[in-house]
Amino acid sequence: MSSMPYASWVCCFGALFGIGAIGCSRPTPPTDFENSPVAVHEVDVDRIQLQSWPRTVRVQGSMLAYEDAVIGSKLPGRVAAVNVDLGSIVRQGDVMVELVRHELELRVGLAEAQLRQACAVIGIKPEEDETLFNASQAPGVTLEQALVAEAQSIVNRAEQLLSSRAVSKQEFDTMVAQLKAAQARYSSALNLVNEQISMIGVRRKELALAKQLVVDSQITAPFDGVVGERHISPGEFVSVGQTLVSLVRADLLRFTAGVPESHAAKIKEGQTVNIVDGLNITSPISTKITRISPTVMQASRSVLIEADVPNPLLDLQAGIFAEAEVVIDAHNESLVLPLSAVSRFAGVQKVWVVSDGIAEQKTIRTGREDGHRIEILQGIDRDDLIIVDEKQGHGGPVVARERAAESQPQANVPSTSSVANCDSLNNTN
Repeated sequence: MSSMPYASWVCCFGALFGIGAIGCSRPTPPTDFENSPVAVHEVDVDRIQLQSWPRTVRVQGSMLAYEDAVIGSKLPGRVAAVNVDLGSIVRQGDVMVELVRHELELRVGLAEAQLRQACAVIGIKPEEDETLFNASQAPGVTLEQALVAEAQSIVNRAEQLLSSRAVSKQEFDTMVAQLKAAQARYSSALNLVNEQISMIGVRRKELALAKQLVVDSQITAPFDGVVGERHISPGEFVSVGQTLVSLVRADLLRFTAGVPESHAAKIKEGQTVNIVDGLNITSPISTKITRISPTVMQASRSVLIEADVPNPLLDLQAGIFAEAEVVIDAHNESLVLPLSAVSRFAGVQKVWVVSDGIAEQKTIRTGREDGHRIEILQGIDRDDLIIVDEKQGHGGPVVARERAAESQPQANVPSTSSVANCDSLNNTN
């Protein structure tokens, strides 16, 4: 087989290449975007705006009883009756425990008798005020006063007869001595009456003390509350200070929590506290900070705060765990989006932004969430149009339908540039 000349091989190869190129060629797509048949999707958008979102600090704490007292006995004795039990609701002054008081009542009777005896000495009744009694009017004092007057009269007459020697000097001196003795007896009687008046005061105090012991034999509730624990039973002998009943005031609770040291300077009395989570807390409870500790707890590096929480129906139990948000800036505003607008993947958060009728995805940095909306810290700007449902988002041309004014008070009608581009696309199609 003879070899084909080199020029012939080149011509054959060129012819085959040309035929293949003609068979595989495709029409070049038009470069004019407006004349191309592109499918345009309609999407719901929101114009991102500043919204009021108070800045808060989330804390964890406990709902403690406003008052929690261990009630003890002020005197020893045997328990006669226990009128309360676990969970009993009591009012201030209600008798919870009674001690046997027969002996105490006898002491009251003895003190009353001693008071009557002391009053009888100076001639007054127990119901009269001894401090108003004139001691010089007491019978014994009156007698001694009369004797002093008689002795003084004798001395005066003897003094007149002394110059005529009708009375000797010795007799006169005896009369003067008798006057002085009468005056001394008068002073002594007056002092005895004053002492008796003071003794009446002592007897009154003893009577009051005896009556107080009778009162103390009935252990009463110092405040309105609920019995948290009962420690004794009837017939039991109790000593001074022994615990009888634990009483809890539960109609008003104290929410106590530690605020991190980094936020301590922003905490002030009167700031709003929204208790958002806890046992039997079905809706947020709003209250105010009432007390702030002046020191930082070294163990947790936090500052203790307290807020009073009304609990009139006693539906919240003292001691439960609770979480709250302390409002530190009630006038704060933030860029806010609905949660449905944000997509998350591998720790990256993105939203679809519509600009000039074209949708594209942008990476953002977010802040707080509340279950329905999310705070935007970085990545998009105010007045940007955002697709509210990230599932609708895709790159390319879109028809943007902005939400109604009632659902977005600050939003305006769709932007002119976006509407113009959408109209041109529709006309092309």
